[in-house]
Amino acid sequence: MSTAIATPGPRMDLGSVPPSVSGESRLLYTTVWSLKSLMRTSDRQPQQLCQTGGGMRSNFAHIIHQPPLLPSIEAFIGSVTASLKIKMAVLVTALIYVERLRKHLPKTATGSMDTPYRIFLASLLLADKFWSDHSVQIKYLVAAAGGVFSMREIAAMERALLKLLKFNLYVSADEIRTHALKLGICIDESVAAPA
Repeated sequence: MSTAIATPGPRMDLGSVPPSVSGESRLLYTTVWSLKSLMRTSDRQPQQLCQTGGGMRSNFAHIIHQPPLLPSIEAFIGSVTASLKIKMAVLVTALIYVERLRKHLPKTATGSMDTPYRIFLASLLLADKFWSDHSVQIKYLVAAAGGVFSMREIAAMERALLKLLKFNLYVSADEIRTHALKLGICIDESVAAPA
């Protein structure tokens, strides 16, 4: 199995972010980089992995429901955050969870092509729940993700990420502001305090 390796290093070199990228776009750019650099991933879509061998699955592929192919991670993150109107502080919190996950994963961790998408959705869902008593419902996350993942899959992603993070979801307002400032984003006092 071939792998696509994206490992620019444990920390983002903010000098590599184009100067024209600022604010929310800078945060999205950083989120994409962080997810791509998290682990090695297969360069084949999950649907392709199922169809390469023979057997029943490939013989009946025309009648077995297959989720749509994945868009680029950049398009996926942009689409999900825009359709759900995700606040910048929630996205920074999700990025903090991704960084925490990086610390818990072995350096040799590998995943399928959809792993960064799954980590993004799970971290976004957990961050939104941390920020709001009325967080986004999973069915809306399914719709925002274009139906690529089912409600059951997203719930499983959430549980798996919770376990990997050892249920440590607390993020202080100072941590959010500090992380945002490292990214060149200013989040004011009122926004950086979860409910």
